[in-house]
Amino acid sequence: MGQVSSEIEQLKLAQCMELLQVPGFPKSPKSLEIVKHSAYAIGFDCEYKMPAWTFHVVTPDITFGNVSRTNDFRPDSSVSCGSSNDNDYFTREVKPDGKVNFLGYGFDRGHLVPSADFKWSPTGLSETYFYSNMTPQRPQFNRESWAEIEVLVRKLVDAEKKTLYVLTAPIFSKDMKTVERSVHQIKIPDWHYKIVADLSLDTPRGMAFLMPNRKCEGRPSSYVVSIDSIEKLTGLDFFPKLSESMQQSIEGKADFNAWKTQSNSNDVEPLNALELPKGFFNTQQALSKVGSTCTVVGKVVSAKFSTKSEATFLNLDQSFPKQIFSVMIWKDGRKNFSYKPEVDLYGKYIAVKGRVDLDKNGVPGIMVEREEQIQLWEEGE
Repeated sequence: MGQVSSEIEQLKLAQCMELLQVPGFPKSPKSLEIVKHSAYAIGFDCEYKMPAWTFHVVTPDITFGNVSRTNDFRPDSSVSCGSSNDNDYFTREVKPDGKVNFLGYGFDRGHLVPSADFKWSPTGLSETYFYSNMTPQRPQFNRESWAEIEVLVRKLVDAEKKTLYVLTAPIFSKDMKTVERSVHQIKIPDWHYKIVADLSLDTPRGMAFLMPNRKCEGRPSSYVVSIDSIEKLTGLDFFPKLSESMQQSIEGKADFNAWKTQSNSNDVEPLNALELPKGFFNTQQALSKVGSTCTVVGKVVSAKFSTKSEATFLNLDQSFPKQIFSVMIWKDGRKNFSYKPEVDLYGKYIAVKGRVDLDKNGVPGIMVEREEQIQLWEEGE
C-alpha cells in the first residue's frame, strides 16, 4: 500500500508541474535562474539570493491531506549561484552543558510557497523548506498577516473545489535594508505579493494581494490589487502563454467579492472606502473612529431582538462571532422607532450616525437612540 501511495503521489506531483506549463512561467526582463522542484518552480534572482517569483498550484487534495510540518530547512543545491542558509537568519551558541541556543536576527524564515499547500504530499511539503523558498519576514507579518492570506487561498480551493494557480514573491527595490548579521547580506523586502488565479473557462478570475512586511491591521480585502499592477511593479509578465483576452480577464481587475471568501453566506466585505462620500466610513474604518461621531455604512447581515431586555442588536458586514461592527438599540431608544429594526433593516445597507465606542470584546459600534440616526443606503450612492 505504501508503494502504491508513493506512486500516486509522484503522478500527482508531475501533474502539478504539467499544469504550470499551461499559462507558462513568468517572463522577466532580468536574467533569472529557473529552478524546478517536484511541484513548484522558482525564478531565482542570484543578486538578492531570493526568488523574483515562485509558482505552484493549490489543488483540492489539500482538503484530505494530513502531512505535518517537517521543519527540514536546508540550502537549495539546485540553485547554481547558491541560496541563503541558516547563517542568514540565526547563529547557534553551544552552552557548557551542551545545550544549543539559537540567536535569531529578528526575522522569520518566511515561506513563499506555503508548506501547508502540500499537506497531501510528503515530498512536496518537504521541498518547501529549501532556503530558496524563503525571505526574511517580520514575525507579526509571517505568523499573522501573511498566514491569513495563505489560509484564505486554501479556503478558496476548498470552497470552490477548483485548482488555483498561485504566484508569490517579494518586491525588490534598491533601497531595501540588509539583515546585518546575515552572512550573505540578505535584503529585507518591504513588500510581498501573492497572485491567485482561476484559469477555468467558466469562471476565469484573478486577484493579487500586496502587503507590507509588517503586521497588517486591515482585512485581506484591503490589500487586493490587480495582477496588472504587480506586473508594473516587478517588470514580470505573468501567464505569458494565455491568450490576450484571457490575460485581460484575469489580470485587469481585482474583484475580491467574486470569490467564495465568506463562511457565512450572508457576510460581505466592507464597502470600498475610496468610493464612499466624504464624511462616510466603512465598517473596517470604524475602529479608527472610536471616540468620535461619524457615519458608518454597511450591510445588516445579522439582527437580533432580545425579548428579555427589549434591546436590538445589528451586525454590519460580518456576523457573529466574527462581527466587526455592531449597532445597539436599547429599550428606550427602540421606542423612538416606527418600525422593527431587526426585521425591516435585515439584509439592507444602512448608514448609521453616532459616536463610535468599543464593546467589552473590543468591537466598535454605535448606540442608536433615534430612528433618524439610521438611513437606508443604496450601493453606489
